[in-house]
Amino acid sequence: MAIAAAVAASAVVAVFTILTSVVLANNDAAQLDRRLDSIIDASFNPDQFQDPRRGVLTTGRAKTTGELVFQRGPQLPALPPGTATVEVNGAEYRVRTIVLDQDGGLLMSIGIRADSILLSANRIPVYIVVGVVTVLIAGGLGWLLAGPAVRPLRKLTEHTSKLGRDTATMPEVRGVREAEDLSEAMAGMLTRLAAAQQATTNSLQAAQDFAANAAHELRTPLTAMRADLDTLRIHDLPEDERDEVVADLSRAQRRVEAIITALGQLASGQLAQQEDRELIDVTEMLYRVARENMRGGSVEVEVRADSNVGSVLGWPAGLRLAVDNLVRNAVTHGEATRIVLAAHRRQPVLTIVVDDNGRGLPAEEHETVLGRFRRGSTAGAGGSGLGLALVVQQAELHGGSIRLSDSPLGGLRATLTVSTSRERVADGDQLD
Repeated sequence: MAIAAAVAASAVVAVFTILTSVVLANNDAAQLDRRLDSIIDASFNPDQFQDPRRGVLTTGRAKTTGELVFQRGPQLPALPPGTATVEVNGAEYRVRTIVLDQDGGLLMSIGIRADSILLSANRIPVYIVVGVVTVLIAGGLGWLLAGPAVRPLRKLTEHTSKLGRDTATMPEVRGVREAEDLSEAMAGMLTRLAAAQQATTNSLQAAQDFAANAAHELRTPLTAMRADLDTLRIHDLPEDERDEVVADLSRAQRRVEAIITALGQLASGQLAQQEDRELIDVTEMLYRVARENMRGGSVEVEVRADSNVGSVLGWPAGLRLAVDNLVRNAVTHGEATRIVLAAHRRQPVLTIVVDDNGRGLPAEEHETVLGRFRRGSTAGAGGSGLGLALVVQQAELHGGSIRLSDSPLGGLRATLTVSTSRERVADGDQLD
């Protein structure tokens, strides 16, 4: 940039000098002639030529013989009427010779120094020095001005070279507007790349987890199903024993289906994207869960939601799945006949409490059953062991947590907390 500034300055100086030279060269002779005309017009006032500092030479000669009649300053050579440039004592003079019709006729030559004009040979070195100095000054100023302009770009280059080795983020660069725009564009690009990479990693991890868990958890029920099928195929069982084997097959089939469904839901939770979040009307969601679980008529579900519960930002299907699993666990494994869904909001936390009157769960199992494929001692047959694990996953996705305790209704209480702060939900922070 400094070199470019110097080149630009030198180009401007050169073009200006050339144009000025052409203009002055075309006007020098005319300017000298006009000055001569002015001097001649004032020739009848001799005191105009007495000052030697004016650089005016006057020489008078007889028109016929050329004999010198008078002179002021160095003598000019004999010249015919007209205008000419001559050298006198090593200096160039522009000379105008006119005829004076007096005393038999005189030729008067009046000359002025040619170097009195702006463009002269004597001043060319000065112009060159001025041009060189101008270029140097322009280069120096360009260097000084280019430093602050280039420094942010150098920082940006240094930060970029460290990406992947010392740091994974692009620090903010401040300086010229172009560098700031480039820094912001690169930071945005890195953020998008990181998000895409994380999404790919999550997808791969979800697929691996699904395959590993399915292979591990489906082995037992599938082996049992194969044994039951072999029994039915090989043995001619009595009707009651045959019915018992078929019932075992049906339970194993339901367990396989539940495991596959739950694993798919876990994988979906792992792939949840921030842009898929929506505003969830919590009260309406609780009433829908209550209506769907009361369709069979075997359980009563009551909703108690404070008026300030409002909406939260999250994944509607995921949050509803969490509450629905808590209710179904109370019915299926706790054999509850009455469930109360309560919700209250205290910034920055929304709390959903599920109480039931079922047979509950031993206190020492309140933490262990929250893990994957962990079943409580009071759990019914055919479960996948993933229902509460799904609740834990959704609680973490929504920036909250799940805690089990004894219910005042006599069964189990599940306390689900959800963050109402958009930032905390987006970051996945857990609330205590």
